[in-house]
Amino acid sequence: MTELELRDLRKTFRSRGRPPVDAVRGIDLALRSGELLGLLGPSGCGKSTTLRMIAGLESVSGGDILVGGTSVIDRPAQARNIGVAFENYALYPPLTVAENLAFGLKARRGNARGDVQRKVAEIADRVDLTGILDARPAGLSSGQKQRVSLARALVREPDVLLLDEPLSHLDAAQRDTTRRELKRIQRDLGHTTILVTHDQEEALSLADRIAVMKDGVIQQIGTPYEIYDSPANLFVADFVGEPAINLLPGTVTDDGRARLSDSVHLALPVPVTQGREVVVGVRPEDLSLTGEDGLPARVVAHEPLLEAGVATLALDGVERPLVVLTGPEVRLAHDEQVRVAADTRLTHVFDAETGELLR
Repeated sequence: MTELELRDLRKTFRSRGRPPVDAVRGIDLALRSGELLGLLGPSGCGKSTTLRMIAGLESVSGGDILVGGTSVIDRPAQARNIGVAFENYALYPPLTVAENLAFGLKARRGNARGDVQRKVAEIADRVDLTGILDARPAGLSSGQKQRVSLARALVREPDVLLLDEPLSHLDAAQRDTTRRELKRIQRDLGHTTILVTHDQEEALSLADRIAVMKDGVIQQIGTPYEIYDSPANLFVADFVGEPAINLLPGTVTDDGRARLSDSVHLALPVPVTQGREVVVGVRPEDLSLTGEDGLPARVVAHEPLLEAGVATLALDGVERPLVVLTGPEVRLAHDEQVRVAADTRLTHVFDAETGELLR
């Protein structure tokens, strides 16, 4: 197993007649041996560019990449021993599954025919492909194609494994199954892995740690619990969580509460200077409908889902609606009057100008 480290990694795209574009703007990351890190962010934030630089498929504008403590920045892709499973599978249609798995091994010197066959058989057994080794990609399901792509990256016994949106083409049922298989395989084989994804559920369920990225900059690094429970700024808070966190602008009053409207004031978990403009963040599951206490609200909509309900409420004078998770037994009618309370211990306060969490 091998450590991976990125030091001030940067990538600037330049084209004649156009201003340069800074796609990756100084990333510092250190992965422990055997760790799976989720690189999470919206499309265009620099995730795939970072992955391609690590793999040697994209030139580097600045910084360094170390695998096992040794810089690989000057090594070509084929000399880095890094496995990549691509979003679009990148399988060879004329070849069988077995031939696709063996292709990279045969291209590398030093692999005897018997060793290639043994390695293909071993990885096919690990990834449950033994029964389709003679099939061609055209006859495979999306889930099978994804497993072939993953197996082809693993069969070379890489020092580092890079997964580029590996589940994006799968339907919901296949995604759940493949996600569990992927986690099992990574744990069993112990490869140091980066998972590039825009899917927060994928990152939260698979990764040991998550790096949330925006505009070429990492906003926060932490465990899934740290990212979810203690977001460093408004972007992280808003990007991670389903249903999304409630973000309510307000002004701090002389008694230390946030005034969301003339009649709606919320207690804050930390002392904040009077008059400061803030955004209060409360996750839907940290709100509760109460019998007597709490703020008066009107039910705009209620979705009674099987395992829970999602209520959308209107607070007096507050422009943004409030989303609350309810128990499956709760029944609410349109325009019904209710009271809602927030758990102050789980409330987040962000500076309205900088977006940073106030601690």
